[in-house]
Amino acid sequence: MKNYIKVLSVSALMFAAQSQAATVFNCSGYLKNVFSIGNNAYEVRYSRYSDGGFELEPLIIYPEQTYLLGPVLEAIRQSKNNQVKYTLVVENRDSGDRRCHDGESNNALLAITKY
Repeated sequence: MKNYIKVLSVSALMFAAQSQAATVFNCSGYLKNVFSIGNNAYEVRYSRYSDGGFELEPLIIYPEQTYLLGPVLEAIRQSKNNQVKYTLVVENRDSGDRRCHDGESNNALLAITKY
């Protein structure tokens, strides 16, 4: 009976771990600015429109993606000077929500490219 309970609890944990998979999706917008939030992480702000209207959820550049800081800074410059729109690859680490404006701010930036 003890072994049965152990097996049942281990399989329940494995099932729970599989359902916690991250969701990856695309958002597009104009990059506005970037802020350091400590621990070698950065917050990127962007909006749907070039005039700054309707700012979307900030994205986080986590320490394992700091190589994105250079391209993000260039994208901010291009967005401000030339109204260049960008596609952002986003990972929602909190839930399976695929909206760019979902009320959460722990969405990770994985990649960036011109729209």
